[in-house]
Amino acid sequence: MTIPETTHPREDPQETRAIAAIRGGDEGAYDYLVTKYLKRVVSVAWNIVRNAHDAEDLAQEAFVRAYRNLNRFREGEPFGPWIYRIVTNLALDVVKHQSRFRHEEITGQEPAARRDLANLPAETNELAMRIDAALESLPEMQRVVARLSLVEGFDHPEIAGMMGLSEGTVRSHLSLARRKLREKLNDLYEGPDD
Repeated sequence: MTIPETTHPREDPQETRAIAAIRGGDEGAYDYLVTKYLKRVVSVAWNIVRNAHDAEDLAQEAFVRAYRNLNRFREGEPFGPWIYRIVTNLALDVVKHQSRFRHEEITGQEPAARRDLANLPAETNELAMRIDAALESLPEMQRVVARLSLVEGFDHPEIAGMMGLSEGTVRSHLSLARRKLREKLNDLYEGPDD
């Protein structure tokens, strides 16, 4: 007879022990969770607020809130989606309260064309800047969903959970974002059906 597995497929036994230890009064056990998730939490925040200082502050605030509210955390669930949801909500609050302004692009003369590949890093950087600008031009929800999906690699259910949206709404925002990005970056596509 096989006993069905009752743990979450991505469960980390050390994470489970750390959460139990924190709930038991061992504050130092929280270091494991912070170490495990810090880079991704900062990255999620940065992809929403687009400011490194704010992203670091939001990550710190997210971990403080998670620690203070650990009694609300569902036992047996992975910590990652919960902390990502907290930082996403904090970052969205910051974006809602920011005054928006656009920077004008400074253009210079085109450099002479080169025959070798020495300008490849510059071209790659220019391409990344164009893609980033196209993402930034999207309406807020489309931009956030697109960055969480296309840049961070979260799937629809994860984004839905992080943002408090239905999966259908996430799919809709992502579909609209992709269509607008394709229009803005049309010259980068091979053909009309790509």
